Amino acid sequence: MSEEGERSEEKADEADSEETKPKKKESAPEKEKKKDKKRKVKGRIPYPLSLLVNIRMLRRLVQIFFIFAINAYIFTAWFGLEQVTIFWEQFRNLLPTLPIIAPLEAPFAMIAGSFDTMQREFTAGIFPFFTLGAMIIILAIVGRAACGWVCPIGTFQDFASLLTREKIRPAPNTEEELRRVKGYLFIIVMFLAVWMFVSVLQNSAENLINTLGLFAYAAFDPINPAYIIFKLAPEQAWPTSIETLWLISTWGIFLAQIGFVALVVIVSIWFPRWFCRWLCPAGWLYGVIARDSLIGIGRNPAKCTPKECNTCEVVCPMNIRIRRFPYQHVHSPDCIMCLECLSHCPNGAIEIKFG
Repeated sequence: MSEEGERSEEKADEADSEETKPKKKESAPEKEKKKDKKRKVKGRIPYPLSLLVNIRMLRRLVQIFFIFAINAYIFTAWFGLEQVTIFWEQFRNLLPTLPIIAPLEAPFAMIAGSFDTMQREFTAGIFPFFTLGAMIIILAIVGRAACGWVCPIGTFQDFASLLTREKIRPAPNTEEELRRVKGYLFIIVMFLAVWMFVSVLQNSAENLINTLGLFAYAAFDPINPAYIIFKLAPEQAWPTSIETLWLISTWGIFLAQIGFVALVVIVSIWFPRWFCRWLCPAGWLYGVIARDSLIGIGRNPAKCTPKECNTCEVVCPMNIRIRRFPYQHVHSPDCIMCLECLSHCPNGAIEIKFG
């Protein structure tokens, strides 16, 4: 027999022996690791494309864009382009308000918040038909997505929360009690706005304005971070050198307001979006309408493992107990459609739902 024939017989014998050998049983952890590898390989996106479809990165870019877009013509004002500034001032009157907090009275404002505008219209004796209509349509379709993607105060809190992974999440009962505060604030603010509305119609608003003072035209403005940053801050005389530090002594109540804005940002490092969750009366109003929006978040029951996994709740900046809601739709008035749950879900169970 030739050497080649002997070699082929040896290989055949080795193959037979391997087939007859008992297969080593894989442990459960090893099987899970293999499944995870298959899932990762199957769902992997090529590197250049992943930069485009990463939802978290996309949201950050959109948020940064709107910080500047809301105050769009600040750049033209800096460079003295008066005609361009006048154009933006006329153009902004045609834009609908958005369900965020952003004062139209800001010197460089391009987009206004629905709640901010409603307050001003009521106290001026005007019923906000257009503002209410635009707000209801937007919230009924996309929910509070503007809060999660556009609102500048939400953006400041989100970026502050990136400074540490250690978050403090109150117990469910405590969270519910704290959420009620923004509802109480909404009642107070709108009561004063409607009171002013009636007084203006009766031509008796002068005494009320003197009584309410700062809270006359928009009761939420004195503690509204957007109003403080975009309206009051540009109008203040800021010190530019050691010789002009004395200007701070002229700030008065503005100094306390700046301190409050700093508090909002600092506390957000450990309590994500705490101002939105507990203190924002605009968010309370938006949530009432957005709860049953056309577009929302749901879970795939075939993929979701609520008894073993709570990743979606851990990463939710609004501290929503997602697993308590039906699979079909997360009917939470506090959902801001940030899609953090969708980005982090290890099983791909979170989905965008329509209807």
